Amino acid sequence: MKGDKFFLAGAEQGGQGAGMKAGRAVCSAVLSLVIGLGSEVAGEAEAAVGPLVGNVTEQSALLWMFLPEGEVGTISYRPEGGEGDAGTGTFTAHDPQAAEVEAGQAAWVLLKGLQPETRYRYEVSVGGAGREEWSGEFKTAALVGAPGRLRVAVTSCMKVGQPLGSWKQLLAQEPDLHLTLGDTHYADTTDPAVQWQHHLRYRRLPEFAEVIRSVPTYSMWDDHDYGPNDSDGTAKGKERSLLGWRQFWANPGAGTPEVPGAFYKFQRGEVEFFVVDGRYHRSPDKAPDDEQKRMLGDAQFAWLLEGLKGSKAKFKVIASGSTLHHSQGDGWRVYTFSRHRLFDSLKEHKISGVLYCAGDIHNSLVWEHSESERVGYPLVEVLSSGIANSKNLSFATLDFETAKADPTVRVRIVQGDGTVSEEKEWKLSELGGRRGE
Repeated sequence: MKGDKFFLAGAEQGGQGAGMKAGRAVCSAVLSLVIGLGSEVAGEAEAAVGPLVGNVTEQSALLWMFLPEGEVGTISYRPEGGEGDAGTGTFTAHDPQAAEVEAGQAAWVLLKGLQPETRYRYEVSVGGAGREEWSGEFKTAALVGAPGRLRVAVTSCMKVGQPLGSWKQLLAQEPDLHLTLGDTHYADTTDPAVQWQHHLRYRRLPEFAEVIRSVPTYSMWDDHDYGPNDSDGTAKGKERSLLGWRQFWANPGAGTPEVPGAFYKFQRGEVEFFVVDGRYHRSPDKAPDDEQKRMLGDAQFAWLLEGLKGSKAKFKVIASGSTLHHSQGDGWRVYTFSRHRLFDSLKEHKISGVLYCAGDIHNSLVWEHSESERVGYPLVEVLSSGIANSKNLSFATLDFETAKADPTVRVRIVQGDGTVSEEKEWKLSELGGRRGE
């Protein structure tokens, strides 16, 4: 595994030596991909799918697209209102390990040399022809450590055949990024060829496609898109499932060179996100609830703790598919050692400003964990589940304002009809931080 760098094998963008000027440059790059499709998904690949805007930093953006066999895709982009031409670049992006996955390959393009906090518009053509649904926009991130505002939309649990209106409600919230936490399909298998079918079907739905082409989207799996229901680290074929997952999304990375998994971290302004994998190293739910039972595995937990300890961000968001409390049989609730180790570590190392986000339960809510005394301050848990597979069709938004003397986070639960059922706010000083920290 290449860790955090595995997606970034694309070509350098041309024209930068001429000195790209913010707001005035037009750049273009070419995606090229020849896909060897397995017979299982040949019927699903009659048309291009995407684009999906993935990891966006201050100066770059990673876009994903699926192209039919033999087709060439071209993307052109410019700052909003910009003019002029700064050059082009041509490349083929692929994962060297993808040959082991019968579902074929996807293409990524890494756009470099962008300006921070700038909105870019882009257009994609395939085989020389463009479509309106292949056009989109994105906004680059603020500088790491810069104070400001950030709105995050959190979702999970989406299924073909279920109502899709909540995706339009999400767009109406105008989030800066979208974090989806598992059950992004319900293939219930570790076979990536079957997983491909489910991903492509859902990404062809106009309501979802409109979100992913214009809102930077980050993802983590849960049981139904990792393997069978309630699956864990004993799942047969989990290695192939991970190889497939790496092809389906444009996350900042997956695991480390030493520790496999789908976990990664990234930062926006003064908010850092630790997206943890609660499946690949997980002990079985029904294992004895003793000191041998693990949710993340020791190596991933060490990675998380070191990241939290070293973070200079005012707020730290731990995100996973599994809930801390509300799932009675398939979450941290039945992993007492792992749960208490996390809570006690936050207190021991005086790690402030931590929130936890999850999905899974087909309902959305926000609360303060009943064991918060182990942390030393209210441990806020945000559950956002069932945006397209529940009765409520709800999701959550998190608004961070870090330029204040006492930075705040405001959490809202948005129902499928657009109403806000819950709205709560915490100051950083209430979450173990200090005013002006």
